[in-house]
Amino acid sequence: MTELQKRVLVSVIFAPLLLVALWLGGWYLVGMFAAVSGLGWMEYLGMMREKNHRIAWVWLVIGLAVYASLLLWRDMDLVIMWIAFLALVLDALFSWNADQSLPRIFAISFGLIYVSALPAMMARIGLDYIDKPILLVLIITIWVVDTMAYFVGMSLGKHRNLTQVSPRKSLEGFIAGALAPIPVVVIIYYWMPGLLPPHILALIAVSTGIFGQMGDLAESMLKRYSGVKDSSSLIPGHGGILDRTDSILLAGSFLYIALKVFEKVR
Repeated sequence: MTELQKRVLVSVIFAPLLLVALWLGGWYLVGMFAAVSGLGWMEYLGMMREKNHRIAWVWLVIGLAVYASLLLWRDMDLVIMWIAFLALVLDALFSWNADQSLPRIFAISFGLIYVSALPAMMARIGLDYIDKPILLVLIITIWVVDTMAYFVGMSLGKHRNLTQVSPRKSLEGFIAGALAPIPVVVIIYYWMPGLLPPHILALIAVSTGIFGQMGDLAESMLKRYSGVKDSSSLIPGHGGILDRTDSILLAGSFLYIALKVFEKVR
């Protein structure tokens, strides 16, 4: 079976399950993003071990606890992060190594934000806006952005090496991806009036077009640092869970923040 055949087969099997969870929202999404967080932690720890950061697997459990806590106790965010920071300090104190302890703390801290907090922010959207298919529209738009950025970059991309993290990423592809959400949200606004308010559609366009592409680059940074091609081989033909959710996590977390800011200032 070729790589393309594997990719198509996996998409045919899992895409409908993903779309159903997104449409149902609520606790279905909480479970889905818990799986993203748990599998993401496994991949993240594996990548860090490629750079000899010997992070104990107990941090996978702690990371899932942080994810769950951020959903269960909304008004305790600072307390939760302080407890996680205390756990980091204690871990370093009782396993002190002059060369390894502080880099390990920094690596775990990044993981707590990237693989615990960001999925929790996505799940919060599903809980807070259960009557609105925000995440469904977000992810469909990200698929459009990724497709446009890829094909325009491959066919028209002349100004490459936009960032050293991803030398093949072109300016033309990035611009195409940034503009791709505009026709999507315009079509939704005129053809499906009332599905989502205009301000949410506008925020989705910015989230996917800009921050979705930045999420892809952020995960490329992790893989380049670790010296791996994919975050794992979990999904045949697609790499790992972080490879499939890199754009979604940063775009969705930005959208969550933007929605909260909008609510405060309107």
